[in-house]
Amino acid sequence: MRDVADLVGVSLQTVSAVINDKPGISDDTRARVLEAIRQLGYRPYSVARSLRTRQTRTLALIVSDIANPSFATMASAAENYAHQYGYSLIVYNTHDDIERESSYVRTVAQRWIDGVLFVSAADSMPNLVAFQAAGTPTVAIDRIPEDYDGPSVTLDNIQAGRLAAEHLIALGHTHLATITGPLRLHIVRERRAGFVQTIESHGLSVSECAMAEGDWTCSSGAEAMTRILDSYPQVTAVFCANDRMAIGAMRAIKSAGLRVPEDISVLGIDDIEVAAFQMPSLTTLRQSFAELGTRAVELLLEIIETRQQQSSRIIITPILIKRDSTCPVPVQI
Repeated sequence: MRDVADLVGVSLQTVSAVINDKPGISDDTRARVLEAIRQLGYRPYSVARSLRTRQTRTLALIVSDIANPSFATMASAAENYAHQYGYSLIVYNTHDDIERESSYVRTVAQRWIDGVLFVSAADSMPNLVAFQAAGTPTVAIDRIPEDYDGPSVTLDNIQAGRLAAEHLIALGHTHLATITGPLRLHIVRERRAGFVQTIESHGLSVSECAMAEGDWTCSSGAEAMTRILDSYPQVTAVFCANDRMAIGAMRAIKSAGLRVPEDISVLGIDDIEVAAFQMPSLTTLRQSFAELGTRAVELLLEIIETRQQQSSRIIITPILIKRDSTCPVPVQI
């Protein structure tokens, strides 16, 4: 900075005022300082600026599984939105490991981070007190810990279960099955609850609905579908708690010598990119992870800029995307 000041013949305070776009500097002086900065290739020292502003314009995203296409889409959208407003985004991948999550929370709380977005690994996240102690704003995405009452962005999971059941029942299906995600997560229990409540409201017996648990992966969907076919061969439709498990279920159905949707209809959640390119294309409930990420960063930046903590809870409504993997119940001849 001193070299810039010497070249233009002004004080260090004048150069600082130009860099920080402060008023009171003539257009001529401002132009000469900016030209000197260009000639010398000067870059303001970000740490010194952070000491003055108390901000690093850096956000953290703690995510449960960045290899999951849905979370990868969310992270990409969050980074893109943050970049548009001059913020960088650092991603910490917990691999759904609670101990690793706790370690990352401690790491982020000790660093100079302006705000944190997080997808929790479990329903409880007691280590969040580290952010509270550091005064770091947070926004929860998708999975909201039961002990967290701060701002969040999530899907209406109960409504997702309801829409799935309504769609399949409207097609005449009464022999239903569902492949859930890990039941330790309340979002999974909410999706199942919405599905079960709707079945009961239509006078169908929940005891006749086959249920199997998966872990969000294609392979777990295939394994769960195989178990369902072994125990409940009369099934004609299956609701899967995400698209990856639905794709796995379709593979298992075909491996069993059955057809999708002629023999068994399959419905997923998320509308990941490959859902539309399956054969047949996957009927699904769209929850836009790009919107989840964008809305979360938008909310976090509002808190950072206004310096006012909020308890806003943004709930995104799922949308049924009808494709080729569901059809009316087969006619028994």
